[in-house]
Amino acid sequence: MAATPGKSPFRLLREVARGGAGAVYEAEDELLGRRVAFKVYHGRSEDRSLLEREIRTAASLAGPGVIRIFDASPGDGWIAIEWIARGSVRDVLRSGDIAALLPIVRWARPLARALSRVHAAGIAHADVKPANVLLRKLGEPVLGDFGIARPFGEAGDAGSAGYVSPERLSGRASDPRDDIYGFGRVLEDVLNGIEAKGGSVDAGELRAMRALAGRCIGPDAGRPGDGAELLRALP
Repeated sequence: MAATPGKSPFRLLREVARGGAGAVYEAEDELLGRRVAFKVYHGRSEDRSLLEREIRTAASLAGPGVIRIFDASPGDGWIAIEWIARGSVRDVLRSGDIAALLPIVRWARPLARALSRVHAAGIAHADVKPANVLLRKLGEPVLGDFGIARPFGEAGDAGSAGYVSPERLSGRASDPRDDIYGFGRVLEDVLNGIEAKGGSVDAGELRAMRALAGRCIGPDAGRPGDGAELLRALP
């Protein structure tokens, strides 16, 4: 494929996704000999702003549960992040490989812990959905795409349809409970997938997780207040 934009050591191998802001490629770091996910943003100023926000936010939160950034060039409109061959929770659900998401707590607890870290820094991810929860080889979840993440209380994009809280849609400023709502919707999608495919899950665990998902997507007052509360609420 064509070389990457600007001067970089990355060679594009194949396109894996395309959206309104840009495209994502599987690429090779020819200097270090490793695969990366290479995100190229369109030239619009608002798209470059998303890129700059993603770089700053993910870099400030570097650690467990957050996607690793290897290199970036805001001026050329690209960012190179860790390549996760297994893909996202959305990919797993679409493939029907439900066993990759079992036991549920194996990914739900680390994801809640990652949200706890993000919220402790005063930041809401603002777009928690299956496509943004990536799974490393052993099932470890990683939060990706911090393009619309923002400090608590700041206005901005509401997130993705179906995973944004009613309160956010009504105009409330950024709040950690919006991420809890997104977590609940992700959990609900996984539970529905398990039931549709007949996955082997302990009945007690299934009931407990259904109850937690209900709390997360229910009225704001009954929702865990942030990632730390969500972590404590997990069965």
